[in-house]
Amino acid sequence: MFSRWLFVRLKAAENALNEGRIDKAYRAALESDLAEHRRGQKLRDDLARPLLARARLHAQAGRYRAALNDLDKLRAIGRGGADEHTLRHRVTEELQRTREQQAERDEAYARAADDLNAGRLASARLEIDRVEDSRHREQLREELDVRAERSAQLLEQARAALEAGDVAAALRYWEETCQRHGRSHETDTFARKLVPACRNALEDWFERGQLERFDALWSNAARLREIDPSFQGFERTAQLCARAAAHLASGDRDELRETLLRLRAARGEVRWLNEALEAVKALIESHDRLLSSPLGLLGFSLHKSPGIGTAAAAQAAHNVPERINPPRNRAVARRDPLLMLVDGTGSSLLVTGDVVRIGRAGGDAEIDVPVPGDIHSHHADIIRHGEDYFFMAHGPAQVNRREVQRALLRNGDRITLAPKVKLVFQKPSGKSDSAVLKLSDRCRLPQDVSNVVLFVDTCLIGPQASCHVRTREGQSRLVLFDRDGELLARMANADGSGVGSAESVALGQTREYGDLRVTVKAYRVTDAGGLA
Repeated sequence: MFSRWLFVRLKAAENALNEGRIDKAYRAALESDLAEHRRGQKLRDDLARPLLARARLHAQAGRYRAALNDLDKLRAIGRGGADEHTLRHRVTEELQRTREQQAERDEAYARAADDLNAGRLASARLEIDRVEDSRHREQLREELDVRAERSAQLLEQARAALEAGDVAAALRYWEETCQRHGRSHETDTFARKLVPACRNALEDWFERGQLERFDALWSNAARLREIDPSFQGFERTAQLCARAAAHLASGDRDELRETLLRLRAARGEVRWLNEALEAVKALIESHDRLLSSPLGLLGFSLHKSPGIGTAAAAQAAHNVPERINPPRNRAVARRDPLLMLVDGTGSSLLVTGDVVRIGRAGGDAEIDVPVPGDIHSHHADIIRHGEDYFFMAHGPAQVNRREVQRALLRNGDRITLAPKVKLVFQKPSGKSDSAVLKLSDRCRLPQDVSNVVLFVDTCLIGPQASCHVRTREGQSRLVLFDRDGELLARMANADGSGVGSAESVALGQTREYGDLRVTVKAYRVTDAGGLA
């Protein structure tokens, strides 16, 4: 019974093969019990020829995957052979070549689409011509025509706005054309007319003080600046205007004046700019007069000695606002003056405290800076309040050749106490509240001291202009600072920030820090004005 059923299945497979139903015969040939029979082996032999023939037809028609499928069936029934191997090699190569060609076509389409989406219309037109798929090519051409038409419309609107004198609108339409549809010969041609019009508008608006229009036009002209490098000449003006506006908003009067001066140097004499400078100058002078008035200095007196006078004065000191009487959170404790010797540089005097007394060497007053010269025993005070320094004279004095009794000191101010007693106030670093009094050659202190460092938080020693003590040789930098009454030192970067661990400074000992040799010792003044 079983063998009869086997013969029935073999007969059905042979009939299918004879009728050209190759796949049905193939499925039967794969059955293991049929493959073991002699007629099953013959079925496989007979099936190999039509499978190979059909694989050749698929290969000739370019149906390479179908051809490989039939060749795989030949191997599955064990009838591969040399012909199958040769055909498989050729089909595999053709399939790889077809894939590469399709990849190239896809890449060409992607390039054309990218150029079109990015607005590079001229490049897109060339890439579209390289697209082989006619359907995709026509689709891209239709989109290109729409974009080109819209670009022409925007460019026409830009021309109309420029002819009407609306430079801002013309720039806006032109920028939109370039951004959405790309640069072309037409847009570049129009740009050559737009550049001088924008330049004239910027010049006119700046001179009239219409800075909002100036800033808006400049901000929207980024693409135009790429086309014409000469247009970059307004960049400095735009930056200075923005900086001046920021200083005005923050109330930084000194920086505002400095920026306005730079703006005038860059753009020349402009009426509104001169008026602004005069206004800032008047504001600074009014503020300085107020701070140096008796009312402004009252806070210092109360802060220095809150118990003087009456109980009302002490109560007033307690009620002084924070802005006038800030907490002393960075000042070092008051100590006796120190003499600092730096090889190859000279001697400097380090003094601390909110009030530094200046007077005649050998006088009967207790002073911090004993100056040899024909001045009063206690001639003047330098008063520190936060980041500010004030000059208070008890004898004849000038600041920048102007007779004063009180003055707010600024970096570079020249102080004259007598014909041969002249000092220059300097605050070299904005990162430190410490300041420097440079003495003239005729009024140097004993030990050839030419610099007095008003030591608050740090004292930077090095070759940079931001250092309190300038060295003439070497590149090393050193920062001195106070920690709980102890004087410490460590090497510093160019910006003054410390490097490495801090070391205690022993008085009277010479220490080397890089190429610096520094000695710090006590400085006590005798009645005769010399060292004790």
